[in-house]
Amino acid sequence: MKVLHLPTEIAGQVNLSARGLREIGVEAYNTARSNPFGYPVDIDPHITWAPFLKDTRDPFLFFRWLNEFDLFHFHKSSYLPFGIDVKLLQKKHKPFVVEFWGSDIRLYDLERKRNPYFVGDNADNQKRKLARLKFWSENTDEVIFSDHSADIFLEPYFKKIHVVGQRVDTKLYQPNYPSPQKKKPKIMHAPSVKAIKGTKFVNEAIEKLRKTGMEFEYIEVFGVSHKEAMQMYSEADIIVDELLMGSYGALACEAMALGKPLVTYILDELVSTYAEGFPIVNANPDTIFNVLEELISSPDQRHEIGKKSRAYAEKVHDIRVVAAKLLEVYKQKISL
Repeated sequence: MKVLHLPTEIAGQVNLSARGLREIGVEAYNTARSNPFGYPVDIDPHITWAPFLKDTRDPFLFFRWLNEFDLFHFHKSSYLPFGIDVKLLQKKHKPFVVEFWGSDIRLYDLERKRNPYFVGDNADNQKRKLARLKFWSENTDEVIFSDHSADIFLEPYFKKIHVVGQRVDTKLYQPNYPSPQKKKPKIMHAPSVKAIKGTKFVNEAIEKLRKTGMEFEYIEVFGVSHKEAMQMYSEADIIVDELLMGSYGALACEAMALGKPLVTYILDELVSTYAEGFPIVNANPDTIFNVLEELISSPDQRHEIGKKSRAYAEKVHDIRVVAAKLLEVYKQKISL
């Protein structure tokens, strides 16, 4: 089986998907436009025959891939305009799957009803998301997603949701568990998108904690490469991700792989849907002060949560574990 992941990259997850599949013996590749974070791309999709179009995706490559690959794994959108590639695959009886990643199909109206902290989209984004769901549901009745946080959006459109997990290559992350002897912990937070991450509430809690006289170091991680960020996180004792969205993403998986206590907001209705041993420390804007206060005061607890985090990353999120789940989905499509 030869698999192509396309057409875009999402936080390194697409490259990790292809790599994980190769690790378990599937010939898989990813193609995506260049990204500012330097995530690897196996196949460069850019036009090479016209220098003035060097930043443009080459549409003719797809016709070569059509004969070269056995299965196409789309992430979020089609490669060619208007879904022409998807229609071609159907005409050729070539199997394909589609995977969404959260914000690409998270609908404001539904999310606001269940999540009081959610920071919403504008009307144009909502229209694009509805159009995306409509297009893919007209072409397949199955969809792939990392967890159950999007069931509310996907169930009206698809008969089957394959939950496979976010990806992290745990072999590349040396765990550095918080020391139970450390009295002054390092707290780190990445305010990549401050409004969505809830950075305002993190900072308010940090200032309030400082006024109580508690000893800790607070570092915001931004403006650095992914590699530099991971090196910084390796020295953390507590990592605060986001406080508004109600589920977790790629950074959380990386933090767990590093053996860190990870603080983020998980909707109550979702907690039971995650695998046994779920280690994430749940906090929202109303509870972040108390959560951090307890973690700062409990070095033994930080150490134990860190160990549980690493074990969970290996069991649920390692690229080889997720690849095995993807392969099962592919086999079903190939055998149809």
